[in-house]
Formats: sequence, C-alpha cells, structure tokens
Amino acid sequence: MALIEIFSRRETKILVFIAIVACGIAAVKSFFSLDLLLESPLLKAMVLQTLRFFLSLTFTAGPQDFDSDLPATGAYDFIVVGAGAAGCVVASRLSETSARVLLLEEGKSATLESAIPRLAFIQPVSDNVRWIKSFSRENTLLGVKNQTIPMIVPRVMGGGTTVNLALYVRGAKLDYDNWSALGNPGWDHASLLPYFRKSEDFIGTITEHTDEYHGKGGPLTVDTTDDVRKMEEIIRPVAAELGLDIIDPNGPSNIGLAPVHNTVKKGVRASSSEAFLKPVFNRKNLHILPGARVDKILFNQENEAVGVEYTFRGKTYKVEARKEVIISAGTLHTPKLLMLSGIGPRKQIEELGIPVVAEVPGVGQNLDSHQLFALNFKIKPGLSPTFMDLMNPFHIASYLREQTGFYSLPITPLMHTYLNLGGGDPHRPDVDIFMTPMVGVGLPVYTNEIKSQLFGPLLNEPVLNVGVMLCRPKSKGYVAITSADPADFPFINHNFYDHPDDVKLHVKGVKELNRIMSSEGMRKILAPQPDLTLKACAHLGNKTDGYWECYARHMALPNEHFCCTAKMAPPTDPMGVVSPRLSVRGVSGLRVVDASVMPEVVSTNTMATVYVIAEKASDIIKQDWSLENTKTASK
Repeated sequence: MALIEIFSRRETKILVFIAIVACGIAAVKSFFSLDLLLESPLLKAMVLQTLRFFLSLTFTAGPQDFDSDLPATGAYDFIVVGAGAAGCVVASRLSETSARVLLLEEGKSATLESAIPRLAFIQPVSDNVRWIKSFSRENTLLGVKNQTIPMIVPRVMGGGTTVNLALYVRGAKLDYDNWSALGNPGWDHASLLPYFRKSEDFIGTITEHTDEYHGKGGPLTVDTTDDVRKMEEIIRPVAAELGLDIIDPNGPSNIGLAPVHNTVKKGVRASSSEAFLKPVFNRKNLHILPGARVDKILFNQENEAVGVEYTFRGKTYKVEARKEVIISAGTLHTPKLLMLSGIGPRKQIEELGIPVVAEVPGVGQNLDSHQLFALNFKIKPGLSPTFMDLMNPFHIASYLREQTGFYSLPITPLMHTYLNLGGGDPHRPDVDIFMTPMVGVGLPVYTNEIKSQLFGPLLNEPVLNVGVMLCRPKSKGYVAITSADPADFPFINHNFYDHPDDVKLHVKGVKELNRIMSSEGMRKILAPQPDLTLKACAHLGNKTDGYWECYARHMALPNEHFCCTAKMAPPTDPMGVVSPRLSVRGVSGLRVVDASVMPEVVSTNTMATVYVIAEKASDIIKQDWSLENTKTASK
C-alpha cells in the first residue's frame, strides 16, 4: 500500500519531517558525531528541539509531565531527595500510607524522545543528563582524551531509568548472600526475592523457573524483546558447542549465556517515574517537585535531621521533615550531599569550612563499578540495525501509530555471558561478556588516533560489539567534594587497576571472548575482519597477554553502574556509612536509599538491584514508624 494511503495529509507531512530529522541524526552520527553534538550546543539544540517538536504533534505515549510552578513549603512526614530508581519507589510506597510525602528532584520531567527505546543513543547528548569529568590512576585511560572520563550523570525524573538501556538483570544470588555475610542481615537473596517479585509485572520468556523467580501484577513491566529472542536463536548452537547453559538472567543459575530482560511496556520505556509515580500522581499526600536542587540537610542540636534546604528557580527554600529525610540522590551525589551537610571525613569537611555534624570517614569511599572494554567484529548484513532502519518511514509510522516495530526495541546488549574465570565460588561470575549488534561508530571519549585505528575500518558497517566486563573488580575509587558550593560537581577518581588482579582477570576475559568468537557457530555470522590492531600495543606481540594488558590500559572504561559510596555495614566496620536498616551513622532521622548503600557491586547491571533496595527500604521505614497501607499499591 502506498505510504500516502496510510496517513492523513497532516500525518504524512509530519512523517516526512521526522524522516528528515532522522536523516539529519544519521548524517551527524558519523566518525565524530557525538563529539560534534557535545561541543556544539547550537547543533545539539537544533536536532533535539526539532525532533521534540514533531514528536509533540504525533506521539501520544510520552512521559508524564510532573513539572510545577510552585515551590514546596511547610512540613511533610517524609522528604525524599532524588527521583531516580530508588526515590520514585520510596515516594510511591510511602504514599500508600497516610503519611505526607515530598519528593524533590533536581532535574525536570522526562523529554518525549526518552520514552522511545530505540532513541536511547540520543540521551548522552540530551538535557536529561550532564557530563562530569572523572579520573583514574596513571597508566590507565591511555587511549582516552586527556586521560579524563566524561561521565554521564542523569538529571531528570526517573534518573538513570529514563536514559539507560533499560536492562533488567539482577546479578548472582551469591552477590546478595555475601552482603548478608558481611554483617547485613536481611539482605541475602532469599530475603530479597519477594521484593524483586513485588516490583515485577513479568511478560517475558517463560521458563520452568518463572513462577518462583518472577512477579506478576507489579508496577514495573519486564519483558523479553523480539531482538533478544532472535539473538538467542543465533547463540543456541554456540552454547551447545562450548558447553554453556542458556539461563534466565534473573533465575536460579548465574553462570552461562543469559538473554536479557528489558523494562519496556507496550513499546515504551518503563522508567521508575512512569512505573511507580505516574499511576499515583494524583494522591493528595504525595507532592512531587522537579527542578529542585537540595543543597543541604538541616539538623537540630540533637543531630536529628529536621528538613532540607533547596534551590528552586533561583530561590532558596526550607521545608520541614516531621519523621525522616531519605536521600536517594545516587552514588555520586548522595556522598556529596552528606558532606555538604556536615557528614563525612572530618578533615575534608573542615577544610571547606563546613561545620561537622558527624564524622563518618566512609562517606564517598569504596566507589565501585564495572570496568570494561569492547571489541568490535564485522558481521554479515541483516544481523544488526542500520542507519537506513532509523530513516525508514514505515518504521517511524509503525511506532507513532502503535508503538510497535523497530523503534519499540531498545539499543542494548542482547546477551550476557556470565563466567567464573578468576577462581572462588564457581557459581558466582566474575566476568561478563555481553553482545550488542549495532552499526559501527566511533566513541567520543577516545583519542582520534584510537578511533581511526579501531573504529574507522568499521564505520557504518554492521558489527557485533562484544564487551568484556569485570563483574567484581577489587580496585575501589572515591568521591570527594572540593567546594562548599552545592552547584559544583564532585571530584571522582575510579582508581582503575589499583589491584593487580583486575587487569589479569581482564586479560583472561578477552581470551575467553576470542574463544567464543572463534566457535563454529559464531563464525557463521562473521564477515571477513579488518585489521583492528592497536598500534600502541603491537610491539608486545600479536594478541599476547602483554598485548591485551596494554589494550586494557588504553581502552578500559567504567560501566556506569556506580555504587557503594555510602555502604551499609555493621558497627564493627569503620568505613560503613549506614546500618542494615539504612540509617546514617552519627545522626537520626536520616536514611540513604540508593545504589550507594550496596556493600559491593553486584555481578551485572545495577538497575534491578536499586529497585529491590528501594522496595525493601520502603517496608523497613513503614515498620519503624508503624505505618499501614491505606491505599492500593501502584500497578
């Protein structure tokens, strides 16, 4: 049927314009495309505003508008700081009771394009995020511009769940059991499984373990996309050849090839704000205020948190908390806010002229994440998305009309390979090899020389991007503040490869990656490979251990699964920040509920873990205040 017959005249014009915008995006998504968009505010604004204008005319499944013109004043029972994965859950769950809840978020409501799964690649240059410089040790980041990592930090309703790749994977059971073994009772996997299931409305691939490990009817839709199912069919003979199991990524077994799950509902991103807040937006006891930057926690003479001071539209306000303040600002900004409020390492706080409320040396320490680098393999046509798919008017039409087809599918790793290569418990992975079909592009963080050598030969070609990720690196970084100004960014040092075992494990991981890619099953999808040798390492021999260590020191980056900077721990751990009930040491009336409370990073992406922390924390708070639900839970 001709395209003109499918759409009305108005829709046809809009479709043409959107196709033109898509062409423009594809045109600038060249060798230096993200560089151009990041460095040219005018170009970035033109692309984003044009796209948003036409989406506003045709796209009716966009995110909730939470924005308000009025500040919050007076008193609330609970003040939640930050509307990311954790803050949205906590605010929603506490508002099930009679308590008055205020949720403050520095960012604004999510933008239209953020709801479209396939457009996730735009988010790094959108105004839903900001970029913060971060650093690492000498002899790392050797292939990165200025040896400085520009980190993507969300500033939007829904936080990272609005801008990430929508991967819902929980990690290994032993990750959580180890949290408990470190002195945090109630945080083992068996205790957390009911909370994982509580959040979920699982509609993905059914296995024999689905009923036990997955939930139905929860606020958060978890699905298996068509792209993932196709990838599983490609991988199935590879798994048989290599003797690896294909597992449910959120089931009982944690070693093997794991087709991923995603948080997509009817072709639209299911962020935390959409899943947990939108259904309860009209509750009288829930006040949501985007655009409000919390500058410090307020304490009385007994070191009890009694409210917050925040900035909204250029003016400063104070609001009272009758019961508690709950910080859910994320791994980087939670320690910043604690230190600005006088909680943290005494010397650092005093040097900035901030009055010390409680000396808690662990604040900002123990920064944990996953270190990774990727290899690109050219694959046969038809196995990865292309720029032509982005520009296809029928793909655009299908999505705008019904939220189906190409644009309804996330750009995301489709398959994880969880392995234990470094020893320890064989049931707990320490390396993840993940696979993402994509079109060859250059990453802006690397030097032009690196991009020319490793990405240039694959530019605009169909590739399989295969990442090698350390699931539990032993090296830890830190977050600090260098200013008492709440508008200033924190200082971040990742401390890559501080522990020598990490780089050795990365070398083992890339050798295992090459073993997988050399299998008969994978060779069937590969095209002839160009020479992608990293010249700075070539003198160490072709693909030797020395070459791969050199490669890792040039290419390894943090996966943005940051955690652990306000870790939960028993009183015997001097670097603990919160108790197993998530109360902050040295003060009262203050809790932390976000990724920063993890004692150590889990073996995979952290979004699902943050959701479960928030679900359990909500029940802990209700128990401590003897609060009963008076409203139906959000669904």
